[in-house]
Amino acid sequence: MIPTGRRSRSRLRCPAVVSLALAALTLAPAAAAAARPASGSAPHSTANGGAARTIHLVAHERHHAFLDQGPHGPGLGDESIFAGVLNDASDTARVGSFGGTLTSLSVDDSVFAAAVDLRLPGGQIVVQGIFDASAARIVHAIIGGTGIYRGARGQFSFTEPASGVLDMTLTLLPSDRG
Repeated sequence: MIPTGRRSRSRLRCPAVVSLALAALTLAPAAAAAARPASGSAPHSTANGGAARTIHLVAHERHHAFLDQGPHGPGLGDESIFAGVLNDASDTARVGSFGGTLTSLSVDDSVFAAAVDLRLPGGQIVVQGIFDASAARIVHAIIGGTGIYRGARGQFSFTEPASGVLDMTLTLLPSDRG
């Protein structure tokens, strides 16, 4: 979600999606079919000798609300709440959903604390980071997950090629658990 300016702050773009790293990740068949590697991407080596897995998703924001926390215009504490659907890399099949919040950390609603949850076949992925509306590509940390994503770590990034549409990349790192 990128604020498009003071006057249009009631319509922030969604800062969805994710780079995720998970050791020894074996995606469930439904997840593997849903999320294919990003084109041109190769496994990345990691310090512990494992390989990172890259997943590409397309997100479509379906719901959005803005909460103005003060009587004096945009500013610190304003909150944007969003939710939508996740499609596979070809944007032809629905594979999950997402939702999250942005809390303004600036007086002009240009920098936010972001928290995003992605629900995919086999579990959920949790993303957190600082969202700077001036950045062309947004990058956040993957801080955990459930199910097959338990212990997930890595990085999530996205661009917004069209209003309400996010092109997401999740980079999952190998897990340290045995």
